[in-house]
Amino acid sequence: MKKSAQIEGLPQVDEAVAGLGVEAVVSGGIGEAVGIRAGDVIEAINGESVRDPIDYRFHVAEEAVEVVLRRGKDVIVVDIEKDTDDDLGVTLAEMPIIKCNNKCVFCFLHQMPRKMRKTLYYQDDDYRLSFLHGAYVTLTNLSEAEFQRIVEQRLSPMYISVHATDPDLRGALLGRSEPVDVMERIDYLARHNIQMHAQVVLCPGVNDGQHLKRTVFDLAQWYPSVASVGIVPLGLTRYRQNLPRLDPVTPEVARTCLDHAAAWQRQLHRRFGVNFVYFGDEFYLMAGRRLPEAAHYDGFPLVENGVGMVRRFSDCFEAGVSGLESLNCRPVSMTMVTSVLGAGFIRPMAARLNRIPWMTAHVVEVKNRFLGEGITVSGLLTGQDMLHALETQLQETDVVILPPNCVSHHGLFLDDLTPNDLELALKRRVRIGTYDLAETAARVARGDTSPSGTVHDPAAPHPYIMSHQVA
Repeated sequence: MKKSAQIEGLPQVDEAVAGLGVEAVVSGGIGEAVGIRAGDVIEAINGESVRDPIDYRFHVAEEAVEVVLRRGKDVIVVDIEKDTDDDLGVTLAEMPIIKCNNKCVFCFLHQMPRKMRKTLYYQDDDYRLSFLHGAYVTLTNLSEAEFQRIVEQRLSPMYISVHATDPDLRGALLGRSEPVDVMERIDYLARHNIQMHAQVVLCPGVNDGQHLKRTVFDLAQWYPSVASVGIVPLGLTRYRQNLPRLDPVTPEVARTCLDHAAAWQRQLHRRFGVNFVYFGDEFYLMAGRRLPEAAHYDGFPLVENGVGMVRRFSDCFEAGVSGLESLNCRPVSMTMVTSVLGAGFIRPMAARLNRIPWMTAHVVEVKNRFLGEGITVSGLLTGQDMLHALETQLQETDVVILPPNCVSHHGLFLDDLTPNDLELALKRRVRIGTYDLAETAARVARGDTSPSGTVHDPAAPHPYIMSHQVA
């Protein structure tokens, strides 16, 4: 297998190199007691290289550990006796990220405008992030040693960007000049009991139809090692230039895909007891189809990838909305901001809220003028587009509620505006909603007054999307 990993800030390397920085030392902890300092670099534990927090956690779980530290030009060896479960009491620096060595024809980052913040252009293809956070990886840049590490350290599950099992087609989709076989890699991981979830980014006329059917049933051979296949639509922005021509997923395409998938799901459910293949929510919303019930998603293994997220959101609302009727509240109004696709399920929720005597709920639908109107999800809305829509559609309201996935963990929209910027421009309270709309409404009714604040903490863990995915 080829060795072509690339680490941010470093030249190309075969694999992540040893050396994990200590950012802080916990007062009263083992690390402080043995003299570890902030700024030290952990190079090895018990003779094994430490490249990242996974190595650290794997090797530190012993009663006796020998830690090799680098402090400037000095090398320090510390011997520690402790309980197996004890941590050293240190905060670790962020690990370098393995860059992607593909040029996928549908890559969203290749379709971004210039002069936005650097993190929005960063392409990772890091198997460690797949294990830690559920990021999808192609497995094209792993050395033999890294595959062995996945097995040895039980880095399971892995989330794999397959896109097509036909090697020629997969190579073309990944932007490579040669075929790229994924089945050999899946076979290796399956034989070593690593669980996998596969993803297909659907490109109409390229990897749909018979190609998609082949991909699904090729992967089904490896069930339960390959536990699921998630199919999501490609996104095309208005900045797509000098790239291969691709067609968008249209409502007709979405309906055709869902019709074909229904037969596959019935067949696979008879074999496995689960549907195995699942389509992203966008397919159902574009097709005008009713979202499947929760049981369809077999435990929601791919919810962080937008597969079943709307069903969870809707069910959570239905479970909580009746409790709002018993609240004794003053009259309150709120305006919920959403995307073109989101409006399809937010408007009925607003209608349900408006049946509560003290609640008035409005909906403002935002078209994505920044990236292009073909981008219809709320997570890719910019501050300036939301501001424009609110300035033209906003009615009298107590508070404006923004979708929770439109801000980063630092509280920034894609264009670096903030909720406070909107609040100042609109002269209205602006809040970031939660993934529980009934609870959001209850908090509004109770009078959330934190300055330019959020109904939820933007730094809190996202219930569906991992931190590295919302830079």
